[in-house]
Amino acid sequence: MTGAFGQQNALHKKITIRFPNVSLLQALNLLTVNHALPLSFDSEEINASEKKINAYFKDEAVSKIIKNLLSETGLSYKLVLGEIIISRPDTKNATLSGRVVDAESGEDLIGATVYISKRKQGVNTNSYGFYSLTAEEGVYDIEITHIGYVPLKISIDLKHPSHHLTARMERMVNELQEIQIKKSANQDSLGFLNNSRTLNWETAKQRPYLKGETDVIKALQMENGVVSLTEGSSYMFIRGGNKDQNLIILDEAIVYNPGHLFGLTSVFNPDALKNLQIYADAIPANFGGRLSSVIDVRTADGDDKQFHAKGGISLLTARASIEGPIVKEKSSFLLSARRSLTNLLSRDLGLFDLRPSYYDLNFKANYKTGTNDRIFLSAYTGRDEVMSNNGYLNKWGNQTATFRWNHIFSPKLFSNLSLIYSNYKNELTINADSSSGTNKWITGISDVTFKGDFTYYINLRHQLKYGFSNIFHRFIPGESKNELYNDIARANAGEHAIYFSHKLSVSKRISMVYGLRASLFHSISASEGYDLDETFQPVLLKDGSKSYFRLEPRLTLQYMPTPIGRIQFNYARNYQYMQLIQNDELAFSSLESWIPSGINLLPQSSDFFSLNYEDRFFGGIYTMDVYYKKLKHQLELIDQAQLISNPYVESQLRSGSSSAYGLEIAFSKEINQWKGSLMYAFSKVYRTISTIQDGQRYLAGYDIPHAVKLLMSYSISQDLSVSSFFTYSSGRPVTLPIGYFEQKGLKVPIYGDKNASRMPPYHRLDLTLQWAPTSHIRQRTWSHTFSLGLYNIYNHNNPLFYRISQQPSQEITFDHQSFSGRTIGISYNFKF
Repeated sequence: MTGAFGQQNALHKKITIRFPNVSLLQALNLLTVNHALPLSFDSEEINASEKKINAYFKDEAVSKIIKNLLSETGLSYKLVLGEIIISRPDTKNATLSGRVVDAESGEDLIGATVYISKRKQGVNTNSYGFYSLTAEEGVYDIEITHIGYVPLKISIDLKHPSHHLTARMERMVNELQEIQIKKSANQDSLGFLNNSRTLNWETAKQRPYLKGETDVIKALQMENGVVSLTEGSSYMFIRGGNKDQNLIILDEAIVYNPGHLFGLTSVFNPDALKNLQIYADAIPANFGGRLSSVIDVRTADGDDKQFHAKGGISLLTARASIEGPIVKEKSSFLLSARRSLTNLLSRDLGLFDLRPSYYDLNFKANYKTGTNDRIFLSAYTGRDEVMSNNGYLNKWGNQTATFRWNHIFSPKLFSNLSLIYSNYKNELTINADSSSGTNKWITGISDVTFKGDFTYYINLRHQLKYGFSNIFHRFIPGESKNELYNDIARANAGEHAIYFSHKLSVSKRISMVYGLRASLFHSISASEGYDLDETFQPVLLKDGSKSYFRLEPRLTLQYMPTPIGRIQFNYARNYQYMQLIQNDELAFSSLESWIPSGINLLPQSSDFFSLNYEDRFFGGIYTMDVYYKKLKHQLELIDQAQLISNPYVESQLRSGSSSAYGLEIAFSKEINQWKGSLMYAFSKVYRTISTIQDGQRYLAGYDIPHAVKLLMSYSISQDLSVSSFFTYSSGRPVTLPIGYFEQKGLKVPIYGDKNASRMPPYHRLDLTLQWAPTSHIRQRTWSHTFSLGLYNIYNHNNPLFYRISQQPSQEITFDHQSFSGRTIGISYNFKF
């Protein structure tokens, strides 16, 4: 009984102690070690408090000291069997969930931050505007923020078990936002681990574009770490990855060719666009099938309150859209159409003697069947056609359709089920206008996908995602109805995956997300398969099927040394089961063949490591990223590869490894009406293939060591602004002749090492002036945007490609061709 009596008096014991600006955990440890007090507590719970203690107590009771230490922390103490137990009072948890939407249109807002200031924790809305937060019962001030919207503050009396809140945010009016890709808000205790960057499309529209035609892909090519080899190309090479290693999706449907007019513009109609996210670090576990990046494009849902018409015209295209409610505040639709203005392109494309044109259509509808259910239907179709006077005709296009069902099982569990169709087809016709008949070569790929994604919001510190994906591919690598051509055998394949990922906040400063994706790929040839021997000669097989099972781990660790500073480590292993084979020394080549991994082609793989740092510097935002990527089973075409009428097209490919590393630095700052971003990227990409250049390492064709980009904007008034874009980059690698030999009176070039030479550096400066007045007619707001720009202001002659030619008894001519020099851009856009 004596020992128990002594422990009971521990709270009344008087001690003298100093706490020299220490954390709460350190203070409690000092009491335990120096005065042998029987304290019991959860270190993780104590660490959640950021309180600093700088105090001195002389002959004070332990009870008074502990009470002082725990003040303003929400913690309390009690004596249980002689132990001083420190914990939070027993309370019930409650869940706040709902959607964040645009107050005017009812459009879901992706990536909005819902933040509990009292708990200093929050979450970002998902791809459908949904959020969920779990906290103790009580009255909280909820702060909701989103780029381009007025911050919203709401007081909520959160009671067990749940509370639903649809937050409606008002747009900021006449305010020029930062022209840059934004990271997710740091206030989000879990959402900032998304590894995604969101393109604010409303502000990106203010940048200068070729002929005044705003375009998503061109906007991305203005960002740090995104490489485009030539003018007018829609290809993107991101952090050492090849052009086919980017997963580009439109409303969850895969887009296999994102370019119109050979890449002068993209398939993404700016009037239909809602949100774009790019993942270039650790790709989340719910995405797979590519090695380099994910570009996730979402179209607008349509205004559910009133009808709107919008559109525009530039020197490239004409556009028109209509949106409005089907059932007011319950369902809505969007219909957008766009067509190129071919006659305005003839001068720029005269070098190629081409007559190009294209069109595309977007449609989307949604319906709220109840509080917890919503269905979406979206579709896209687009078609390009390029003709020339010599009988050349090339047609290609994408078609997609997506049916989605959002269901909220509980305030903590959100689900999305999707049924998706995607189709890409390319037809190349020679002698299209000849009476002797045409020769048509057809390639394509189509997919049917069924997938499910689930998000479980455990609490403010834990979030779990899991799901499945089943894709059924149908490949047409190349075929013709002409008997003179040899078809490449069709193939079918199934690509299946299950995944999970767990986000958790370890402490106020340390967070992480880890996940695993398990993928299974099964390829089946539509006819007899074949193997390749050591000399790459085909050996026929009765069974051409092949299966691969792979595990793809993902990890992100983040440490915040200061409230605004961030250090983040990323790792991801990815596998890609499809390859694009394309002989495209020029950017202007649309004939593509997708083929699956199988007996002769192993899946491509990559191990990616990166370290990111972000902080405030001289009143601006400073970011630095370093990365290293190791890739295996990378493919390279042999010289003079035959891709048409070759049933054994895989024999034209050679496999090897690749490595890439780089450094990216960016600084963004605002000074009154001036806003700007300065970006620099250093990168190196090497390839090693045993049968090419005697197995020696050589530069990849998209190796661009240095790239500098500068975005500037100045707000002259509320309606008038000027923006500029400057870019400089190293020339791309090329293989040039090192000598010649004569044969029958002609000089035949002798080529040196692969990619041992470079084109001249690429650089240009663009400028645009934008006037955006608004007016009110019959209680409706009419907005107009007039843009006048100049592309390549100082008319620099950037080489597009080199051409070598020789007439009999003449010297070889060796010159380069350029796409365009100084070009005017004019556009007009409206909405009412």
